[in-house]
Amino acid sequence: MNLMDRSDTYPSAFGNIREVVFEGYLQSSQMSDAERCTIIMLLDKLRPECAIEVGTAGGGSLSMIARYAKKAYSLDIDPTCRERFHSRFPNVEFIVGDSKETLPRLLRTLEASNEKLAFVLIDGLHTSEGVKADIENLLAYKPTCPLYVALHDSFNPECRSGMAAADWASSPFVHHVELDFVGGQFNRIETNGTREMWCGLALALMLPEPRQGELGILTGGDDQVHLQRLVLEQKGEGMVNGFGINHVVVVKDEDEILRDGGDFIEQGCQNRSNWRGLR
Repeated sequence: MNLMDRSDTYPSAFGNIREVVFEGYLQSSQMSDAERCTIIMLLDKLRPECAIEVGTAGGGSLSMIARYAKKAYSLDIDPTCRERFHSRFPNVEFIVGDSKETLPRLLRTLEASNEKLAFVLIDGLHTSEGVKADIENLLAYKPTCPLYVALHDSFNPECRSGMAAADWASSPFVHHVELDFVGGQFNRIETNGTREMWCGLALALMLPEPRQGELGILTGGDDQVHLQRLVLEQKGEGMVNGFGINHVVVVKDEDEILRDGGDFIEQGCQNRSNWRGLR
């Protein structure tokens, strides 16, 4: 049987491949396919006793968390999250309010009850201050088991600056931080045809045992190193710092060389699917 013949056997697969790959999950996720696959693979491996999602929105990522976690907590400022998703996800407790207040309170409750928090997704307020606050509130927590922390939109400059500014080293239980575990992408804005930098999945690991030595924060890959080299060659100065791209937000065409505030960057060299396996 050749590939074309298989369309008769599996018509739905050829009609919409994402419905097959992500069957059973809400399709409202704002994550890329690579990010969704990464989260699903990680959750399937961890099968966490307890998980937290900061920022639920349409429930796409919550549908992944709820499938694999024994108990999950959804933190969002939208009071309709509970009524929209409670019947679908009975193992999820919905907490309404600003995560600056609700996350520290929940973490204190989990510490008191000795629940084994093994997974957190931070995808709430998309400002530098908001992302930084969520991270640093989590850093005050002492894990009782390996805790994987995923942070969405690490390619977006505003979110990325919050991730980079967070004082990760203040917690002795942080052992690994990687800002580009899955690379971001340029999303087209339909109203004006421009593109913005979104997606990207950062990943951190906290352990019950204190780390030995200094904490290093990993960023980028071969594609970003090449992008940095291009910038340095064209400008002769370090416009792209160790935390990746901070200066370009909107591009007209990712395959052209764009002038943005005097900085030239060849957008076509940015790899859209910087996939990495679990280490």
